[in-house]
Amino acid sequence: MIEKISDFIISILPSSALFYIIFLFSIFALSLGLILFFSKRLKKKNKLSDNKNKKEITFDMLKEIVNNKNATSKDLASALILFSENFELKGNEKDAFEFFKKVLTHKNRDKNLFKIYQEKIVSKYKNFKDQLNEIEKEALNK
Repeated sequence: MIEKISDFIISILPSSALFYIIFLFSIFALSLGLILFFSKRLKKKNKLSDNKNKKEITFDMLKEIVNNKNATSKDLASALILFSENFELKGNEKDAFEFFKKVLTHKNRDKNLFKIYQEKIVSKYKNFKDQLNEIEKEALNK
């Protein structure tokens, strides 16, 4: 039985060195092609699942963070960053200014929060720089 299997394997393998190298190269190329094919399929599946898990961020979600008395300074910083990335100040000035006041006067604020406020909010909305700086000044005085 073992002799028949070994004879079969030997009969499949090429007899000359050149054919043997070609045979090994084709096996290597086929394996590499299969690995690349399946890795791309897995990446596509991961991208699709990531898109399904993403929620749309609303201004009300950010207000909930700020109104939470137990929100940490990291939560507040995230709220500021999310505001700068997803919302515009124009048209929502009153609500946005109230949001900034709540963030900057929150009991768990820290100096990093003011740094993020200057970098992300004040630098982005230069048309409202005076009002934004006034909000910051009021928050620092509290």
